[in-house]
Amino acid sequence: MRSLFLIILFFNIIIAQSPKKSADSPCDDPLIRLAELEGIKAVPLKDLIRLKKLMKACERAGGKDQISKLYENDWNRDYKKARRMASWTSTHAMCVFVSFGYYFVGKVLATNPDSD
Repeated sequence: MRSLFLIILFFNIIIAQSPKKSADSPCDDPLIRLAELEGIKAVPLKDLIRLKKLMKACERAGGKDQISKLYENDWNRDYKKARRMASWTSTHAMCVFVSFGYYFVGKVLATNPDSD
């Protein structure tokens, strides 16, 4: 019985599948691809530390241009979104200011002083 168990264990070790090694460069990782396509903010929070490590490894492997391009695209994407909201922010501030002004003017005009 013991020898049968050892033989089965021995064959399992010999025939076992080796885990998929990432022989490719770290620049080809799916997380970096996701960050390139949808931005760094699209990467899930649980994978941010792994992304930072992959980006450092990619820079060391010669993908410095790819990582700098990733950061540049992310900055441009954020700039375009912020520019679209810039006019809305000033309009919103003006609406709030006018509504507060009308409120206090109405409060002053609506109160009648006591006539003694």
